[in-house]
This record gives sequence, C-alpha cells and structure tokens, in this order.
Amino acid sequence: MTYLTEVAQDWFEVGLNQEDQDILQDWLSDWNLFVDKLCRHFDLSDPIGEAANMLDNLCMKPSDKISTYNVDFMHYVFQLGWGNSVLCHRYYQGLPNWIQDPISTREQGKPISFQDMYVLVITINHCYWERERECHYARQAEKKALKSHSWKQGKASTSSSAMASQNKTNTLPVALSTKNTFSKPSLFPAPKKQLNTLQVDLSSKLASNGKLTSDEHKKRLENDLCLYCGAGDYKLDSCPKKQTIVSSKGHGALATADILVAASKKPLEK
Repeated sequence: MTYLTEVAQDWFEVGLNQEDQDILQDWLSDWNLFVDKLCRHFDLSDPIGEAANMLDNLCMKPSDKISTYNVDFMHYVFQLGWGNSVLCHRYYQGLPNWIQDPISTREQGKPISFQDMYVLVITINHCYWERERECHYARQAEKKALKSHSWKQGKASTSSSAMASQNKTNTLPVALSTKNTFSKPSLFPAPKKQLNTLQVDLSSKLASNGKLTSDEHKKRLENDLCLYCGAGDYKLDSCPKKQTIVSSKGHGALATADILVAASKKPLEK
C-alpha cells in the first residue's frame, strides 16, 4: 500500500477504513485478488498500444548519452512483438543528428539489423563524447594560457607605470631643488642693486680741502643758486638732490653731503 500514490492510494484507503465498520474487503487477504483489483481500476486499457505510441514519440536529446535513450527504448520494446527491421528503423529515427550523420554517410550503408545498429550507435556515441572531452580540456588550457598572458601583460604594464611614475618623481625634486637653490640664502649674497640716484659731478667745483672753490661759492651767492647742486629754483636746505643722496645708505654720499653743508655755512677762505 505504501507504494501506491494519488488516486490508487486513496481508493484502497477507503477499503481499509471500512474495516472499522466490520466491513472486510476480500482483497485484504488475497494477493492475487489485490493485483486484479489494482489492474482493473488503474491499469492501462491498452498497454501494447500505449507502448507503441511512446516508442513512436521517443527521441534522444542532443545533450544525452546513448545509455539513457537505450533504457527507454528497451522498456517499450519488451512490451511489443515488433520485428527486427521495424525496431532497427524506429531506433534510428529517434537518434540525434550527431549520430545519424556518420551512420547515413557510412561507406557500408546503414545496418539492416537492430543488433548491428545498436552496436554501431554505441561506438559512435563513445567516440563523440571522447572528442567532446578533448575539446573541453583544450578550451580549458586555452583559457588558462590566455589568463596567464593577460596577467603577464598587466604585470608588465604595472611595472612600466611604476617606472614612469618613479622617473617622474625623481625628476620633480631636481627641478624643485634647482628652484630652491635660488631661494635659499647664500653665504656670499649678491650685492644689492644700488639706487638709481642723481649723481652730482663736483670734481671741478671743489677745492683740495673738499670745499667749494671761492669763485664757485661767490658765483652761486651772486646768482642766488643752490650751494649744493647749482640750481636756481631752491636753496641748499630744500635741495632735492642733496636729500636724495643723504637718504641713501652710501657712506661716501653722506660724507659728501655733510662736507657741502659745512662748506656752505663757513666763510670763504682767502
């Protein structure tokens, strides 16, 4: 009873439940009667016709191996009384193209007996799947080689990038060091650019003692000229040329200005 399913199991469970009502089924104690009940209610009405129909529609899937097809084919054949030629033809019709093609192009032609056809198909099946395994291994090796090649290329590219980056890094400090060389204070600083001041040529107007000559001093007083530069627009105290030289840091210019001021305030020597 545990092997029955769905409707067959439900039908026999009804008979078992009637036992509680003192209704005993005769098939409970007779195995042959139980089988007869089972076949009468749930067996196929035409098992031979059903087997023939299943065999006519049986086809091997392209991805299957011949053993699966053979098991299903023999299951239906055992229920039929078909002749050898009919079985050979039907067996060939259910095969996929990758088996039919080498059989149809065979120099000896197609086998005429089912047994010969059966043996030939098994041989072709073994050769086909052996070649499939070889192709599979070849594809795996090709993928592995391609992956290794890609890895080497990526490693070489990474090395090139790292080298280029290192060269760039090594070049940058040189430029920066060159730039910083000019910005760092030197032990021997370059002389500062002197101011573009107005220079006064006093070589012809000063005596050996550094004072204005008597003639030059007299000339400037009579003409109301500056005792420093000789201009007539201002006096010694407001002379812009004197102020420019005095404001500079050159000791020579400062000394000269002091001499001129002192000379302007002392009386002329006879």
